[in-house]
Amino acid sequence: MGSGLSRLGGYPFDVRHSDGSLERARSMADVAADAYNYLSQLFSGFQPDIAVVVVNRADWQSRQPYGLPYFNDDDDQIRPGIVVMPATRGDFWIAMGEDLRERSPRGYERLLATYPDGEGGLDLQPFFDLVTIHELGHAFEVLGGRRMPTFWLGEIFANLALHAYVATKQPDSLNTLEVLSIVGSQNPHLDARIRAEGYTTLEDLEAHYTGGGDPMSPLNYVWYQYRWQRIAAEMFEADGEDGLVRFWDCSQARDHDADAVTTSTLVPLLRTEVSETLARAIEDWP
Repeated sequence: MGSGLSRLGGYPFDVRHSDGSLERARSMADVAADAYNYLSQLFSGFQPDIAVVVVNRADWQSRQPYGLPYFNDDDDQIRPGIVVMPATRGDFWIAMGEDLRERSPRGYERLLATYPDGEGGLDLQPFFDLVTIHELGHAFEVLGGRRMPTFWLGEIFANLALHAYVATKQPDSLNTLEVLSIVGSQNPHLDARIRAEGYTTLEDLEAHYTGGGDPMSPLNYVWYQYRWQRIAAEMFEADGEDGLVRFWDCSQARDHDADAVTTSTLVPLLRTEVSETLARAIEDWP
C-alpha cells in the first residue's frame, strides 16, 4: 500500500499521497507530525517506523469502507506500520450521519452546527482528520511491543492517545472531537436498534469485529466507538496524561492467556495499574 504513490518529505515519517492530494497530505501530515512528537515524548522517546498514506478512492486498498482510516502492520508494507487516511469525503461518513439523522433529529441539528458543509448539510471530515491521531496511537501500541489483551482495550488506548493530544495541544478542536460521540452515545433510538439487531457486549466485539462467520456491520462497530470515545474523555478528565502513560506501561510485554481473559479478570488489573475510571466503565459496560 502506497508504494507507487508520490512522496512528501520533511516529516519524521514517510508520507505518500495520491495524485491531486498534495495539499490534503501536507495538512494531515502536519497534524500527524505534531502528535507523533507529542506521543513519543510521553512514551519514553519511542518513535515507530511508519508511513502516513493519504489516498483517493481509486487507491484505497482495505476491507474497511472508504473514509474509515486504518492502521496496518502487515509484513509486506512499505514501512513496518502504515496509517492510511482518505483524501476525500467517504460514503461511510454519509451513512453515519444519516443513521443519526433518522433516529435523533435534535442530535442531528447539533451535528450540523458542529460539522457544517457550507451548504446546509453535514461534513464529518474535520472529525475524521483527527482520527489520524487515533491510528497513530495504534502505531505506537503495536510497533512499541505493547500487549493489549483484548482488541477493545487497544481501541480505548488509541482513543485516549487521541483525546490527550487534542486536549493538550489543540483544545480548540475538542468540540470537533467530542460532539459526534456525545450525540451517538446518547441516542436511545440508535441504541435500541443495535441492541435488537446487532452486537453490544465486549465479548461480541472480540468474536465478530474481525470477521468470522457473522461479522458485525460498520455501523454496529461505530456504536462501540462512540462509547469508547466517551470512556477516553472521562479517563483524561480524571487521570490526565498520567493515565495514558500508565496504560502504556501496563501493556508492555505482558503475556496473556487469550482463553482466560474476560472483562471480570481485567477489571482488577485496570483498577490497580491504569485507571479507576477505566475499570469502572468496563465493569459497568452496557
